[in-house]
Amino acid sequence: MPRALEVALIDVGGTLWPNSWPIRKADAAGRRLRIRAAMQGVEAAAVETLADDLIESSRPGDEARTISTENQVSIDSPAETLIAGCLGRCGLPADTDTIRRLRRAMSIPVSDRMQPLPGAVDLLAELCRLGIRNVIASNTYWRDADSYWEDFRLLGMAEHIDGIVTSVDAGHLKPHPAVFEAAMRWAGTTADRCVVIGNREENDIAPALTLGMWTILVHPDDPKPAASRAHAVAPDLWACAQAVRDMLGSQ
Repeated sequence: MPRALEVALIDVGGTLWPNSWPIRKADAAGRRLRIRAAMQGVEAAAVETLADDLIESSRPGDEARTISTENQVSIDSPAETLIAGCLGRCGLPADTDTIRRLRRAMSIPVSDRMQPLPGAVDLLAELCRLGIRNVIASNTYWRDADSYWEDFRLLGMAEHIDGIVTSVDAGHLKPHPAVFEAAMRWAGTTADRCVVIGNREENDIAPALTLGMWTILVHPDDPKPAASRAHAVAPDLWACAQAVRDMLGSQ
């Protein structure tokens, strides 16, 4: 009989790396260089005006994300809407490809800014050892799957990751089921063969249970939850790995 658990759908912020997103003074300069590269062939003065507008317009959201990677600013003003507005004010066409290039340009690689939470690499490696495929299923603002691959390569985690689906790729933020459904399609599996690992009851656990998935609530960067409907609750990522082993043992 095939094993019932085949794929782990894993959140990122607050699960594999910290909840908050640090900002450095050098970020604006780095984004400006990436914007110039993304807008080759456009008059230099227009590109500089666009870069000024993008950097200034994104500041409130970036400041909010220094507190939490999931916040109301991200929900109320999607990156595509912000970028389209900046392009329009600069008299530049807001076509899909240009918006995509600029969104990626605004997605500064993690580099030394963000380190995995303790046990993150160990969890991913253990899931691979157990024969479970790891698929990132994350709410993001600037980042799509390609941006995340760059991050995980820089952090030395990419070798343990099989696939990535973000809310940018899926077109909806969790708790909308689109992220989980896209991840299942990518993996070619069904809900009952998936375990969702995340730190948010409302964004990770509740929608996963509705879809019929296994669930583990982890809180390595959050207070201990008062209650959870998850199949297991883990205070750190080593305990999360044990919870997966326990699930496999019960099947």
